Amino acid sequence: MIQKDTYLIKDSDVVFTSMGEDAVLLHVQRGDYYSLNKVGARLWVLTDGTKNVGDLADLIIREFEISRDQAEADIIELAEQLEKEGLVTASASPQENKPA
Repeated sequence: MIQKDTYLIKDSDVVFTSMGEDAVLLHVQRGDYYSLNKVGARLWVLTDGTKNVGDLADLIIREFEISRDQAEADIIELAEQLEKEGLVTASASPQENKPA
C-alpha cells in the first residue's frame, strides 16, 4: 500500500512526452500508452525516486490550488494506478543516484 512516506521509482522502460498541458507515457517493451492530465504530468516530471509522496505533495500544492490532504490522496491514487500498470515501483527508501 502506498503511503505518504513511500518513494516512487519510475520504470526505465517508460518514455514520457508532453502534449500541451497533458502528457503521454509509453511503456516501450509492452507498447502500452497512458495519458496524464496536467497535474499527473507534473507529478511524473517531479517523480525522480528521491522524493516520497509527502515531498511530492509539498511541491504540487505550491503549483496548484489544492489542499495538502487532497494532494496526498490524489497522488496516492495515481501512484497506485501507475504501480498496478507497472510504470512505477513503490519503495520504502529513496532510489540511489546511479553513475551515468
